[in-house]
Amino acid sequence: MVSLNVFSQGEGDKIIAIVGNDVVLQSDLNFSLYSYMQQNNIQQISNELVQQVFQNLVSEKLMLAKAEQDSIFVSADEVNKQVEGRIRDMVAQFGSEKNVEEAYGLTIPKIKNLLKDQSEKNMKLTRVKQAKFGYGIVVTKPEVTKFYNDYKDSLPMVPETYELSQIIRIPKITEDAKFIAKEKIDKILDSVKAGMDFSELAKKYSDDSLSAIQGGALGKSKKGSFVKEFEDAAFLLKPGESSGVVETEFGYHIIKLNDKTGDFITAQHILVKFPRLEAADFTEINFLKDLREKIKSGQLTFNQAAVEYSQDPKSASDSGYIGKLSVNNLDQLEIAALTPLSIGEISDPVKVGDERYYGYYMYLVKNKYPEHAATLEGDYMLLEQYAQKFKEQKLLGEWLEELKKTIYLEIKL
Repeated sequence: MVSLNVFSQGEGDKIIAIVGNDVVLQSDLNFSLYSYMQQNNIQQISNELVQQVFQNLVSEKLMLAKAEQDSIFVSADEVNKQVEGRIRDMVAQFGSEKNVEEAYGLTIPKIKNLLKDQSEKNMKLTRVKQAKFGYGIVVTKPEVTKFYNDYKDSLPMVPETYELSQIIRIPKITEDAKFIAKEKIDKILDSVKAGMDFSELAKKYSDDSLSAIQGGALGKSKKGSFVKEFEDAAFLLKPGESSGVVETEFGYHIIKLNDKTGDFITAQHILVKFPRLEAADFTEINFLKDLREKIKSGQLTFNQAAVEYSQDPKSASDSGYIGKLSVNNLDQLEIAALTPLSIGEISDPVKVGDERYYGYYMYLVKNKYPEHAATLEGDYMLLEQYAQKFKEQKLLGEWLEELKKTIYLEIKL
């Protein structure tokens, strides 16, 4: 059993497993464990959780070692195409490249760089599994039936589900918001000019949380990594110099250049974001409420309103339709807004997202399905997915045991 001290700080990075020609580092486990907990909203670490994440890392390394053995190759062109596809999906989800950058706190070029390694690894994992299992593990109807009969008493309840269409509005940045941010950045600039430590000011005042903990450090970056306004200002500086106030779509910046070599710079910055003001929120809330009254009075349909007014291009292209969502995929505000509605009714505007990126959503309930125990007749497709996943895990486990016989594996915990 993996000890919880694997997740503790202060031990320094170390090798915790050797798999073929690769290693699993303590930092790999720490990062994967933290990411898993964030994605699944888990608050406490347990030995079982650490063990699960660690075994997943080892399994992944075993499959990548097998891919190397079998000379499975992924070209740069394939990776780039997949990354571009991911970026297009993200832009469709958030509405624009600007919104993607704001949501992630990174520029599009930096997001692409992070996605490249991930995409290459995932493509290799997909291909090595395809070489073993083909293009998908199929379950037959008798297998689904057997799975259901064997496990029906332990299957989770099928959660309450809504079939929805939506209209989304994003509050705009107002001149008042810019004025508030400008007052704050001007005071910080006065402190920079007075000779106060730039790193300490960044830690204390910068709204870029990722860089603030490192004194605003952005690392060594190539030309093209930043938005134009930021980059133009940064490349005009000499090492050791600080800029005045620089405005970008993210807010107001003060930039300090530490080094410049050719197309590369090493810089720090302090960011003051434009605050989200209630007035801008109320504008969009009232817009949606007025739109709802027009729909209810028959002046236009929900579908027409979604196409014309929704700021989510992906769903707007399908007249606002987003399909079925279980309550497990909705937050508490959404559930509270949808619960009292009948089929065909429209919700109040609901704030969805976090303070970095949010919008106001208005839903049309096209259908609703109460929580219930799964049945073969009513939930066959869901049971088919469960049975397929069960079969995949069983066959994958057997294969990984085979790989351990031919690929060097040493656990060093």
